[in-house]
Amino acid sequence: MSDKEKAPLGESSEDGDAPLKISRRDFLVGAGAGVIVTGAAAAGIAAFRGPQIQEIITEIEVPVEVVREVIRDGETTTTEPVISAPGLPASVRPVSLNIDGKQYDLIVDVRESLWEVMVGSLGLGSVNMGCDRAQCGACAILVDGRSVNGCTVLAARLGRGQKILTVAGLSKGSREDQLHPIAKAYWKENGSQCGICTRGFIMSTYDLISRNPNPNEDDIREALAGNICRCSEYPNIYNAVLTAAEEMRAA
Repeated sequence: MSDKEKAPLGESSEDGDAPLKISRRDFLVGAGAGVIVTGAAAAGIAAFRGPQIQEIITEIEVPVEVVREVIRDGETTTTEPVISAPGLPASVRPVSLNIDGKQYDLIVDVRESLWEVMVGSLGLGSVNMGCDRAQCGACAILVDGRSVNGCTVLAARLGRGQKILTVAGLSKGSREDQLHPIAKAYWKENGSQCGICTRGFIMSTYDLISRNPNPNEDDIREALAGNICRCSEYPNIYNAVLTAAEEMRAA
């Protein structure tokens, strides 16, 4: 019987031939060839798509602002502009972040937090990470003068003129005479131990004194309730806030 007339696998042919059998070796050889072909095809697709995506990203230099209109009860309401760019996947967005007075233009994943972008994409070391759950305040920074947790604010929601301030934007340098009064007070009053929480405490303190130049201890406890010091340096921290407030009032 010719090869074309052979019966399907597992079935006998009409002339009584035994069912066709595939040896373990033949199966492995065939499977290996299939894997090689599939892998080569996947690599080809990746190599083809990669430059296309990169080309799209590099072509977009300036974010495009699109005004979002919401229709409620038959009336059209215009809301704040939403930055978008034609040609980019829906999962990424171009943003222009103003951090400590410097402008950073980049493309971010819409799921990335501001902390992830600042540290992972921009390489900035002026904000710490503690819990990544908005529970400890170690990543506290200021957005338009108000303290927020950098681990929960999405970077894609910013970039429309908001001013982001970190501890690096407060002081002019690392020398004592260049330190911001709050940073200097934390240093002199030993308001830190391990240092993980200190930057967040300093930024929350800045937010407090900006709104209340003469806080008492109850005001301080309430304002810093979202910041946790695992080393329990709270008495020194409260003294640092009082010292900083006094120095800033006298300036």
